[in-house]
Amino acid sequence: MIELPTAELRNLLTGVERDLGDFLTLAADWASRQLPGRSAPVTAALARALDLPTPGLSPQGQYSSRRS
Repeated sequence: MIELPTAELRNLLTGVERDLGDFLTLAADWASRQLPGRSAPVTAALARALDLPTPGLSPQGQYSSRRS
């Protein structure tokens, strides 16, 4: 069994979420170059699979002016 303080677990999970968000942003950039005309649905499907908001959209589904 691995013992881990709650605060450390929170920090690790925050890092994982950040890394997944960064991966999704990179994947969206790749899709826009490699899959013109299909990048939006591909990126949206990947975001759903990762349970993350689609890059360029707020969690409420509205476009934002910057990437997070």
